[in-house]
Amino acid sequence: MRFIQDTIRGFRLPFQGIEYLVQHRSLWKWAALPAGVNMVLFSAAFAILIAYIPTLYNLARFEPSATQQAWLWSTSLNVLSSTLGVLLILLSSAVLAVIFLLLSKIIAAPFLDVLAQQVEYLHGETQAATFSPGYLWRSFRVAIGAELKRTGFVIIVYIMLFLLGLIPILAPLTALAGTLFTILFLPLQYAGYTMDHRLMTFRQRRALIAQRPWLMFGFGVAAFLTIFVPLLNFVCLPILVVGGTLLMMEFKTDQPPAIGGMK
Repeated sequence: MRFIQDTIRGFRLPFQGIEYLVQHRSLWKWAALPAGVNMVLFSAAFAILIAYIPTLYNLARFEPSATQQAWLWSTSLNVLSSTLGVLLILLSSAVLAVIFLLLSKIIAAPFLDVLAQQVEYLHGETQAATFSPGYLWRSFRVAIGAELKRTGFVIIVYIMLFLLGLIPILAPLTALAGTLFTILFLPLQYAGYTMDHRLMTFRQRRALIAQRPWLMFGFGVAAFLTIFVPLLNFVCLPILVVGGTLLMMEFKTDQPPAIGGMK
């Protein structure tokens, strides 16, 4: 069935980014700085999370009053508060990971833009990027501007979902909607550099989701999970950008892209 095939293809693409970087050492110099930025910021996020784990856990603690000392009631409250504490820690870690990943992408945007262009060059899609102060400055301005627009859109959607989530009856639905939005938008984030090179409008980018929803969903799930894989999450930025560039190759040819490239 096509949707199963597309989901599997999309899920494999971020991990093919690892294989692609291993085979093409010429890309390493462009991947090094984003990976370094990613590592520093994820380490900072991890340190912040560790520092606030006791506070987060205690926020969910319930202290039974003097009239609520029955063993069953007290035990039930302890189990509930412990569960909520763990969930709060997991939710906080997910939010921190996404925020610091977006920040990493903004800082490393010029190098990620060149990395995507070099992958396209290996497939005969564009000319090779040359490392020069002038080129890097132009790339910096364009990439940062595009990245800020993408990040701003994501933040606006998250704020809207957060406000809706304050309504108790809508909280479970907004949590599900937020996760689904993240999964479907991640492909547009990591394929965004290639889309910038093709001068695609935001409407055209959104149309890609409707065109191949299961391919995008598979990629988004893999990218989302990558953020939480120990060690891999520290260097996931260049891997996911290469995977996003390969995703656009898939759209163009309707065939899995050759990992070895054409050059």
